[in-house]
Amino acid sequence: MKRSLALVALLALSSAGAVSAYWAVARQRDYRKALSRGDTALREDQTFAAIEAYSGAIALRGDSMLAYLRRGETYQRRGDRGDLDAAARDFRKAASLDPSATHPLESLGDVLYQVQRYGNAADAFAQCLRLDDRSARVSYKLALSRYRDGDVNGALAAVNQAVRLDDRMADAYYLLGICLREKRRMSDALPALEKAVALSPGLIAAREELADVFAALGRRGDELEQLQLLAGLDRD
Repeated sequence: MKRSLALVALLALSSAGAVSAYWAVARQRDYRKALSRGDTALREDQTFAAIEAYSGAIALRGDSMLAYLRRGETYQRRGDRGDLDAAARDFRKAASLDPSATHPLESLGDVLYQVQRYGNAADAFAQCLRLDDRSARVSYKLALSRYRDGDVNGALAAVNQAVRLDDRMADAYYLLGICLREKRRMSDALPALEKAVALSPGLIAAREELADVFAALGRRGDELEQLQLLAGLDRD
């Protein structure tokens, strides 16, 4: 009798395990389908449908970094202030679910920069760089956020790192020139701005700064040359 009862209990446990495994597989299948629907909707710029699909994926798997990341990217694409706030929440959640991932942190920094929370954006980019300090792009974003937040010294440190990692970034050299000019280091700002316009001859803002630096250094002829080039660019 005892042996029979044990056998019944074992069969019951096996059956329960099989049912549980079945539902786990079905849940994973539905999760993947929801993600796929979201991706398809996003490619077709159907942002409401994409958000609905990604939300369904999150309901099925609340630990999915990818679903939160994709939904955040969709909110970011919509671009309203409320959507950007929602995007920031999703990116934070994605980052907490996978602390080793840099993508959610960089995306969080981008959104915070968009809503002009420059100090918070800088914090996100700095955290991203602590995970991977080889990204010139993120170093530049950190520098720009710090500059917008009024931290010129911090911006200088980050933008110097950006140009060390990639010496072909015209925007980084332009920002470097601006920071050095604000520190009244005109002789140092000059080669940075010259490098910026050499890399991107049509970068009007850099040429304007370069003309101003030439003027501050008393190089009137070089200033006039830049102003003439600017006039030609404006006509183009």
